[in-house]
Amino acid sequence: MTREAVWQSVSDSLRKDFGRLLDVRDVRRVRRVSGVAWAVTVVLAAPSGDLHVADVLVDEAGGMTPELGADHVIEAVRRFERSSQLPSVSTELADFGDVEDHEDEPALAMLGEAEEPVDVRAVAAAARGDRDSLLEARALLPRLLTDHERRGATLFTMADVERKLDQPVLAQSYLEAAAREFADRFDLASLERAAALALDLSGREAFAGSPIHSLLEQSRSRLAPIASLLEARSFLDLPQPLCDTLVSRATLRTLAPAEMLVSEGDPARSVFVVKSGLLGVWLEKPSGGSWLVRCCFPGWLLGESSVLGGVEAICTASLRAERVSEVWVLPAAEIRSLMDADLSFGLRIAQTKQIHRIDSFFSMHETMGQLDVHVRDEMLSCIQRLESFDEETILLPANIVPSVACLVARGSIALFEGSAGQPIAVVEADSFYGVRDAIHGVAPSATAIARRHTTVAFFDAARLRALCERSTEQVVAVLERLG
Repeated sequence: MTREAVWQSVSDSLRKDFGRLLDVRDVRRVRRVSGVAWAVTVVLAAPSGDLHVADVLVDEAGGMTPELGADHVIEAVRRFERSSQLPSVSTELADFGDVEDHEDEPALAMLGEAEEPVDVRAVAAAARGDRDSLLEARALLPRLLTDHERRGATLFTMADVERKLDQPVLAQSYLEAAAREFADRFDLASLERAAALALDLSGREAFAGSPIHSLLEQSRSRLAPIASLLEARSFLDLPQPLCDTLVSRATLRTLAPAEMLVSEGDPARSVFVVKSGLLGVWLEKPSGGSWLVRCCFPGWLLGESSVLGGVEAICTASLRAERVSEVWVLPAAEIRSLMDADLSFGLRIAQTKQIHRIDSFFSMHETMGQLDVHVRDEMLSCIQRLESFDEETILLPANIVPSVACLVARGSIALFEGSAGQPIAVVEADSFYGVRDAIHGVAPSATAIARRHTTVAFFDAARLRALCERSTEQVVAVLERLG
């Protein structure tokens, strides 16, 4: 569904049940484990201004959660009444006498206009190089880390500043963080600059086994082109007749740097396999704009929505060439017919799609999004299986060390203690359960039961523990917070 279609669908539903009492004010795309959904802000249009009623979630099939009723409207009015009884800020300030508005004073206005932006001041201070200027840069640079696009460059500058201030340990820490950012975006030129600075800081012997050296080698090796379409992970070891058909249906397309292959929201009509170069996956932000969430290397299969979403399918992300790249293009109709003829091939494509959905969910997740792409890839590799339950099913019994951790893709998991008839908690969709227990080998006191029509991604506990053992404390701390 498009944003416009969601807006119209929810508006029509509100008109049917509430007349002109309620209205839609905002529609934004959100990422869920089960796929793309839409968050819709619904308001009560009052003469005094809009009153927030609820944020409803609309799935790809058009289903709306929660279903709005009179209780939601009554609660919105009550919230407004409670807030209107609170003393306003202006009333409290009035007790202290007249508050002067200094914005109109010419001297202050001129001072505000003359002040340079923080990024300009920080770069200029770092470039001057004297100790006072470096200390000024140290104070200013952390304020620039909120800019996602320039985070790597900012961390690199912070490392260089600490190096000049004779703080090699802190410089090395910032440099490793910068290298992870560059590797996430596959900015090989900047990654090589970070490696050169790390070599200068640590020396040749220490650099050889360092995280930055590993990131550089991994990035270089992943760029090696594949010679055949059948080297793609999703096409390995297929029956020969199916291989021959895939090769005969594929056409090769060359993309220039920054050329868009598809845009998010466009009709999805093809499946793609990266032959050489690099494709960036760009997702729309809820607040507007887009960001690069990962790079796809030779051998990646993309565009599964075109064959799994039917003829009305749309692209769930934008794909852009980050350098000169070649991709094989396979028409969706041809792939769909092959999936219909070979069930195992169809399941393989469906599994690839689900992994990509979870990857997109990770990239936008408040906690998982703090991890670099390499760690998220390793987390994905810990997935043991995805399973759906038509009846209530015990997933993790109480007082037994779990062999898996869970991510709820659809439905919910109820937690029960002892013989209690009511659950002590419910784990809803898009939430983790049991990650900390799986990592530390702790037996939970509650029994986890999947409710009817629930789908769960299971993560192998042994692989999660191995991931934590070879990761930094920061990574372990992030994983412990899941759920």
